[in-house]
Amino acid sequence: MMSLSNTLYSLQNMISSQSNDIDEKIDRLRKAKNDISHEQNLLLQEIKRIKQPDLGNEWTGKRANDFDKEREEAYNVMQKIGETDYSDYQRLIENKINSLEIEQSFLNITKAIAYEAGQLVEKGEDAVDELANKINDIQRRLL
Repeated sequence: MMSLSNTLYSLQNMISSQSNDIDEKIDRLRKAKNDISHEQNLLLQEIKRIKQPDLGNEWTGKRANDFDKEREEAYNVMQKIGETDYSDYQRLIENKINSLEIEQSFLNITKAIAYEAGQLVEKGEDAVDELANKINDIQRRLL
Protein backbone atom coordinates (compact mmCIF):
# COMPACT_ATOMS: atom_id res chain seq x y z
CA MET A 1 0.00 0.00 0.00
CA MET A 2 2.81 2.37 0.80
CA SER A 3 4.36 1.99 -2.66
CA LEU A 4 1.00 2.80 -4.24
CA SER A 5 0.72 5.90 -2.08
CA ASN A 6 4.23 6.98 -3.09
CA THR A 7 3.54 6.36 -6.76
CA LEU A 8 0.28 8.25 -6.53
CA TYR A 9 1.97 11.14 -4.73
CA SER A 10 4.64 11.30 -7.44
CA LEU A 11 1.98 11.32 -10.15
CA GLN A 12 0.07 14.12 -8.44
CA ASN A 13 3.27 16.17 -8.15
CA MET A 14 4.05 15.58 -11.83
CA ILE A 15 0.52 16.62 -12.82
CA SER A 16 0.71 19.77 -10.70
CA SER A 17 4.11 20.68 -12.13
CA GLN A 18 2.92 20.22 -15.72
CA SER A 19 -0.24 22.18 -14.98
CA ASN A 20 1.76 25.07 -13.52
CA ASP A 21 4.10 25.07 -16.54
CA ILE A 22 1.12 25.26 -18.90
CA ASP A 23 -0.45 28.09 -16.88
CA GLU A 24 2.80 30.07 -17.15
CA LYS A 25 3.03 29.47 -20.90
CA ILE A 26 -0.57 30.56 -21.41
CA ASP A 27 0.01 33.72 -19.36
CA ARG A 28 3.16 34.59 -21.35
CA LEU A 29 1.40 33.98 -24.66
CA ARG A 30 -1.58 36.13 -23.68
CA LYS A 31 0.75 38.94 -22.68
CA ALA A 32 2.66 38.61 -25.96
CA LYS A 33 -0.59 38.66 -27.92
CA ASN A 34 -1.73 41.81 -26.10
CA ASP A 35 1.65 43.46 -26.70
CA ILE A 36 1.47 42.61 -30.40
CA SER A 37 -2.06 43.98 -30.60
CA HIS A 38 -0.89 47.23 -29.00
CA GLU A 39 2.05 47.48 -31.41
CA GLN A 40 -0.27 46.77 -34.33
CA ASN A 41 -2.58 49.61 -33.31
CA LEU A 42 0.36 51.99 -33.01
CA LEU A 43 1.69 50.97 -36.41
CA LEU A 44 -1.70 51.39 -38.10
CA GLN A 45 -1.97 54.89 -36.63
CA GLU A 46 1.57 55.87 -37.59
CA ILE A 47 1.59 54.62 -41.18
CA LYS A 48 -0.96 57.25 -42.10
CA ARG A 49 1.90 59.73 -41.77
CA ILE A 50 3.70 58.11 -44.70
CA LYS A 51 1.28 59.86 -47.06
CA GLN A 52 1.81 63.24 -45.43
CA PRO A 53 2.18 65.88 -46.47
CA ASP A 54 -0.02 65.79 -49.52
CA LEU A 55 2.07 67.28 -52.29
CA GLY A 56 -0.91 68.47 -54.26
CA ASN A 57 -0.27 70.46 -57.42
CA GLU A 58 2.75 72.34 -56.06
CA TRP A 59 5.20 69.57 -56.80
CA THR A 60 5.04 68.04 -60.26
CA GLY A 61 7.27 66.26 -62.71
CA LYS A 62 9.26 63.03 -62.76
CA ARG A 63 10.76 63.51 -59.29
CA ALA A 64 7.32 64.16 -57.81
CA ASN A 65 5.90 61.11 -59.56
CA ASP A 66 8.81 58.90 -58.43
CA PHE A 67 8.47 60.17 -54.88
CA ASP A 68 4.71 59.52 -54.83
CA LYS A 69 5.25 56.04 -56.25
CA GLU A 70 7.91 55.19 -53.63
CA ARG A 71 5.77 56.61 -50.86
CA GLU A 72 2.74 54.57 -52.00
CA GLU A 73 4.84 51.38 -52.13
CA ALA A 74 6.15 52.02 -48.62
CA TYR A 75 2.62 52.65 -47.41
CA ASN A 76 1.34 49.42 -49.00
CA VAL A 77 4.16 47.35 -47.47
CA MET A 78 3.55 48.83 -44.02
CA GLN A 79 -0.23 48.42 -44.40
CA LYS A 80 0.26 44.71 -45.19
CA ILE A 81 2.50 44.29 -42.17
CA GLY A 82 0.07 46.17 -39.95
CA GLU A 83 -3.07 44.41 -41.10
CA THR A 84 -2.01 40.95 -42.27
CA ASP A 85 1.30 39.97 -40.72
CA TYR A 86 0.46 41.13 -37.21
CA SER A 87 -2.97 39.45 -37.39
CA ASP A 88 -1.47 36.20 -38.68
CA TYR A 89 1.02 36.17 -35.81
CA GLN A 90 -1.76 36.83 -33.30
CA ARG A 91 -3.74 33.90 -34.77
CA LEU A 92 -0.72 31.63 -34.37
CA ILE A 93 -0.42 32.65 -30.74
CA GLU A 94 -4.16 32.12 -30.19
CA ASN A 95 -3.90 28.64 -31.74
CA LYS A 96 -1.04 27.79 -29.36
CA ILE A 97 -3.07 29.10 -26.41
CA ASN A 98 -6.01 26.92 -27.48
CA SER A 99 -3.72 23.91 -27.76
CA LEU A 100 -2.34 24.52 -24.28
CA GLU A 101 -5.84 24.98 -22.87
CA ILE A 102 -6.81 21.58 -24.31
CA GLU A 103 -3.72 20.10 -22.69
CA GLN A 104 -4.69 21.82 -19.44
CA SER A 105 -8.17 20.25 -19.63
CA PHE A 106 -6.55 16.86 -20.11
CA LEU A 107 -4.43 17.44 -17.00
CA ASN A 108 -7.52 18.49 -15.04
CA ILE A 109 -9.19 15.20 -15.95
CA THR A 110 -6.03 13.34 -15.00
CA LYS A 111 -5.88 15.26 -11.73
CA ALA A 112 -9.46 14.19 -10.98
CA ILE A 113 -8.52 10.57 -11.66
CA ALA A 114 -5.51 10.91 -9.35
CA TYR A 115 -7.74 12.36 -6.64
CA GLU A 116 -10.17 9.48 -7.10
CA ALA A 117 -7.24 7.06 -6.85
CA GLY A 118 -6.24 8.76 -3.59
CA GLN A 119 -9.72 8.13 -2.28
CA LEU A 120 -9.32 4.47 -3.15
CA VAL A 121 -6.05 4.27 -1.20
CA GLU A 122 -7.96 5.37 1.86
CA LYS A 123 -10.38 2.47 1.40
CA GLY A 124 -7.57 0.01 1.98
CA GLU A 125 -6.67 -3.39 0.63
CA ASP A 126 -10.09 -4.07 -0.89
CA ALA A 127 -9.52 -1.33 -3.42
CA VAL A 128 -5.92 -2.18 -4.41
CA ASP A 129 -6.87 -3.65 -7.80
CA GLU A 130 -9.12 -0.70 -8.64
CA LEU A 131 -6.39 1.69 -7.54
CA ALA A 132 -3.77 -0.04 -9.69
CA ASN A 133 -6.10 0.35 -12.69
CA LYS A 134 -6.52 4.08 -11.98
CA ILE A 135 -2.77 4.61 -11.67
CA ASN A 136 -2.17 2.74 -14.92
CA ASP A 137 -4.80 4.95 -16.54
CA ILE A 138 -3.02 8.08 -15.30
CA GLN A 139 0.36 6.85 -16.50
CA ARG A 140 -1.04 6.03 -19.96
CA ARG A 141 -2.55 9.51 -20.22
CA LEU A 142 0.67 11.23 -19.20
CA LEU A 143 2.83 9.26 -21.62
